[in-house]
Amino acid sequence: FSATHVYASLYGNANTATRLATPRFINVTGDVDAQAVSFDGSANADITFELTNTGVTAGTYGGTTNIPTFVVDADGRVTSAANVAISTTLSIAGDTGTDSVALNGGTLTFEGGDGITSTVTDDKVSLAVDNTVFRSSGGTISGDLAVTGNLVISGTTITQDVTTVQTEDSLLKLAANNVSDAIDIGFYGQYNDGATKFAGLVRDATDGNFKLFVGETTDPTTNTVSYDSSNRATLDANITGGTVSGLSSDISVSDGGTGVSTFTAGQILVGNGTGALVQKSNVTQTATGSLAVANTITALSFDAQTGGITAYTSQAIAISTDQVTSGTLPIARGGTNQTSFTNGLVAFNGSSLATLPNTTYTQTGTLGVANTISSLTVDAYGRTTAATVSPIAIDASQITSGTLVTTRGGTGLSSFTDKGVFYASSTSAMSQVSSSTEGHLLTINASGAPTFAHLSGGTF
Repeated sequence: FSATHVYASLYGNANTATRLATPRFINVTGDVDAQAVSFDGSANADITFELTNTGVTAGTYGGTTNIPTFVVDADGRVTSAANVAISTTLSIAGDTGTDSVALNGGTLTFEGGDGITSTVTDDKVSLAVDNTVFRSSGGTISGDLAVTGNLVISGTTITQDVTTVQTEDSLLKLAANNVSDAIDIGFYGQYNDGATKFAGLVRDATDGNFKLFVGETTDPTTNTVSYDSSNRATLDANITGGTVSGLSSDISVSDGGTGVSTFTAGQILVGNGTGALVQKSNVTQTATGSLAVANTITALSFDAQTGGITAYTSQAIAISTDQVTSGTLPIARGGTNQTSFTNGLVAFNGSSLATLPNTTYTQTGTLGVANTISSLTVDAYGRTTAATVSPIAIDASQITSGTLVTTRGGTGLSSFTDKGVFYASSTSAMSQVSSSTEGHLLTINASGAPTFAHLSGGTF
């Protein structure tokens, strides 16, 4: 040992020490940058470090024209930053028209229209519609409404407070749900003649007939009309077709009818002014004398209404010879201009009738119904002195042309219409008319010719 030095190897803990026997470096690791510092215990070790550079450029991000964007890592550090430019105006457009509003102080206004009100409260825009706008609970349209698609109305009642209804459909379909023929089909209207009443035209479901009604006091909202004589309407129209049947009363004379519904066969109808036609029974004839070839009727009695003969007087024609006192009945008055004749043929000799001597007659063949005289021999006075008789034989092939006219007992027609009706036409060919339509009647047209047609007005 020396006073200040110990030269030996010592092992153990020193009570005091001022520095480490071996200096050490203190390092900092992680997301920081720092220099390692040597430490031996003789002095403090100060370490200076800074965050590791993330590559983000220092500066200010964002503003009135930019929006900042950042990327942050798990330690909360911004690892990326950038500016994204923003528009200073907002373009707006509507169904019509366009505009823009400044984003740095401009105002976007929500303006309501017909039936729409806009309200802004607490950064919220609310739009409300009033009762003039259609919605599920109903609404009213005061202007025109155009529907280009189908309009389907599923309600039970449609009320039209309009003056004119116009449609391109020429046929209106009613009672589309009438699958069992349980309701009346037609149309009706309301009127007031001191009280509210209804009139219209319906097809009665009970019998299938169309009926006009008027004066009905109950609105037929149940689709049925109580129809009887109390509400039967009057129809003023020209009827040109169909069948008239089932009338509740007879057609009066003033309307072209007879005024009665039945007639007795064979009786004569007589006019009775404006009243119904009167049926007249057959008149009874009272005869005085008898009709005969040599009789004449000297008196007649007639029924005042029908013109039928009710009585007559018949007497024999009698002219006494003493009433013919002079002269000879001449040829011009149907006489002979002679006062006597001899036995024989009488012939006209130019001024009067005279008796001709008898002739000899020779006949060849036999006269009969089926025979004809094929040759005759006559004398100077036209008397037949000889005749040849042959059977009548005309083959159908010998009639090769022409049509047998009415003056020869024919019809003047070469063909006929099936079920046609013939009528005379002076001396020319007969005429015929026919009808293929049920319900036609044989009438007379304006020129007087018969024709088939439906009744169309007139007096009957």
